[in-house]
Amino acid sequence: MKKFTGFALLASTVAFAAGAANTAELNIYTTREPGLIQPLLDSFTASSGVKVNTVFLKDGLAERVLSEGASSPADVLMTVDAGNLVDLAEKGVTQAVESETLSKAIPAELRDAKGHWFALSMRARVLYAAKDLDLASFNYEDLADAKWKCKVCIRAGQHPYNTAL
Repeated sequence: MKKFTGFALLASTVAFAAGAANTAELNIYTTREPGLIQPLLDSFTASSGVKVNTVFLKDGLAERVLSEGASSPADVLMTVDAGNLVDLAEKGVTQAVESETLSKAIPAELRDAKGHWFALSMRARVLYAAKDLDLASFNYEDLADAKWKCKVCIRAGQHPYNTAL
């Protein structure tokens, strides 16, 4: 099975430099919004001369990669949730990346210990609470307490952003 390089939330064209040096094209599968990353990819092509072929997927990135197996043309996987890349790494689909640039730029807690993925941006998970609620010793895990049932407004419980927490 072909191994893929996984990048979560691409934010820098530097990430492509090592992988693209020996090829004139780079194939990316991504669940990122085209309007958010296409300018970055265009800039990379302009500065490196490496053509970027991008497949934008709303859903099903992992399923597609797994079904294509060794015949997949994807070189890089970009997703909005590192949990997807963790799952693919555990299934043996990804390969480690050794990059001094990435290792220096990205703190250890924002990358896979074995180099299978790098988180290049983060999203805040904000909790709003009524001003009279005592939060001095409150933590995220406390939201699982039955006393909060039907009192917390969030996305669907099975949404990837929630399950990743």
